[in-house]
Amino acid sequence: MWPRSPVLLVTGGGGVLGSVLRPALRETYALRVADRAVPQSPRTDEILVGDLTDPGFAAEAVDGADAILHLAAYANPRAGWSEVAPNIAMTDNVLAAAADNGVRQIVLASSNHAAGLNHRLGAHPVDPGEAATPCCPYGAAKLAEEALGRQHALRHGAVVVSLRFGLVGWPLRERDYNAMWLSDRDAGALVEAALRASRPGVHFGVSRHAEQYWSLSGARADLGFVPADDLPSCAEELPRAADPPCLMFDPAR
Repeated sequence: MWPRSPVLLVTGGGGVLGSVLRPALRETYALRVADRAVPQSPRTDEILVGDLTDPGFAAEAVDGADAILHLAAYANPRAGWSEVAPNIAMTDNVLAAAADNGVRQIVLASSNHAAGLNHRLGAHPVDPGEAATPCCPYGAAKLAEEALGRQHALRHGAVVVSLRFGLVGWPLRERDYNAMWLSDRDAGALVEAALRASRPGVHFGVSRHAEQYWSLSGARADLGFVPADDLPSCAEELPRAADPPCLMFDPAR
């Protein structure tokens, strides 16, 4: 696609998800990592430190990038609206900078919390093409970011893919979260496929066992994503969640 190693901007690349994804992405891309703190990273990665709620820093980060993987967020389903609202501002700034720089290939990290109440109410498998009801302010902010991505794609002809990631990069300790588990390998394959996408879309990110809860039909058709991994057999023996973070899992709310 490019005559040189394409530059991939990975925002929030020092976080849990970024740490999972970056090793495989280096095989294809020259990575530029933008984060609020200096991440642990090989010297081959370009590092930018700053706050993406600042449009100037967003512009600096995007300048010269060939593609964007936007992971930066306060990713906490327990958080209140005031804590997660800056996530929307960061996405808006990154997309504005992408428009100014002509970046056409963009992947936004969303979350299955964007449709958490659909899951809780038994809409299995949840279809990403249907109206989504979030389970928490974090999910609501992600839904707003998806809307920004769709608007950006329509206005600028970019390919914006929003990936509703399940549980990735964290160990399984409670079985309530089995239905949203995404293996590291499947997460990498999904992101690489999304970065090659030819049309915009919204897709769930879970491993093979969870297709009964979150539809992967669009990801299979549009991205060619076929999950390789199943839930570890021991996961069904884990204890129930002692303190569920949001309405998706808490039966007492």
